[in-house]
Amino acid sequence: MAQPKPSPPAVLVIEDDQDVAMTINDVVEERGYRAICVPNGKAALSVLEREHPALMLVDLFMPVMNGAEFLKVVKRTPSLAAIPRVIMTAANDPMIGIKEDVTVLYKPVDFDALTRLLHMYCGAHVAQAPRAQ
Repeated sequence: MAQPKPSPPAVLVIEDDQDVAMTINDVVEERGYRAICVPNGKAALSVLEREHPALMLVDLFMPVMNGAEFLKVVKRTPSLAAIPRVIMTAANDPMIGIKEDVTVLYKPVDFDALTRLLHMYCGAHVAQAPRAQ
């Protein structure tokens, strides 16, 4: 009897701009991963109570709990600290990645760079070729 196919790695997308979130969601899923989109850090912490994503894509500037506050909580929580985190920002601060000790993906998001990060952190073996538009 065939084994059930394992579900693809999850990517937690923490982004308050719905258009950006949906675009990132589409790219993540077209590459063969499962996207979980939430609008702020507080909602992300709720998701992390039941999910263990392979990667977190974190916007910095959001209402309720911003990305910097979220990252501080994650760093202090042993069960979450090992999950790779990538900041997504339009801020023109070349030191942001060093300050937060994470990789930075500048907006507007370069989809090739996003794809490389997905492969690096989630594994290229599940990635699919993007669908023709």
